[in-house]
Amino acid sequence: MLKNPDLFRKTVAAAAMLVWPVLLGLAFVTSPPGTEHTPAVFRASPVQVQASALLFQWATACLVPVILGLAHLLRGRAPRTGNIGAALGLTGAVTAACLFMTDFYDLALALSLPDAQAARVTEVAGALGGFVYGILLPGFLTHVGLLVLLTGLAAVRRAPWWVPVAALAGVCGPFLTLGQPPAVQAIGSLFHLAAFGTVALKILRMPVDDWRAA
Repeated sequence: MLKNPDLFRKTVAAAAMLVWPVLLGLAFVTSPPGTEHTPAVFRASPVQVQASALLFQWATACLVPVILGLAHLLRGRAPRTGNIGAALGLTGAVTAACLFMTDFYDLALALSLPDAQAARVTEVAGALGGFVYGILLPGFLTHVGLLVLLTGLAAVRRAPWWVPVAALAGVCGPFLTLGQPPAVQAIGSLFHLAAFGTVALKILRMPVDDWRAA
């Protein structure tokens, strides 16, 4: 497979579409309970904090081949949609990956400082303009880019019409279940698995020549 670049890229893209929703679901399941991750919560669950942050990080990293693979499928029929979706999605994924490093710093603060001081440092860092406008908000472009790509695939009939709808449900799920147990928040990843898994299976069944000519 390594000697055939088209087969390799096709396989990696499909595998990433299956793996990232699974990692996302595990990241939610392993996250500490509650909506407010105070220093006390971080200090009480150091293993969960680290496991969840790493899973979110790896899930976000998987989105790079996912986005490139979806854009490739639009290269012939809807190149502008593919390029716009890829640009938005990749920008969002790269910036979003930085977000999960903050959990390690928050954990270190919780383990090193009194709760009031640790919470104050986190509050100040989270309000910095560079963080808010350069990392946090651009990270949401990941979802915009993915929805553009999936909508484009549905429009050119390379994916069922419900795929972008399921993906949107997956995006909204964690926000609509905010405050619920981690296992409930993980339900959104099942919608992602249905949406991206459908595209992944289609890619896996696709002949290499069709992938190359997409």
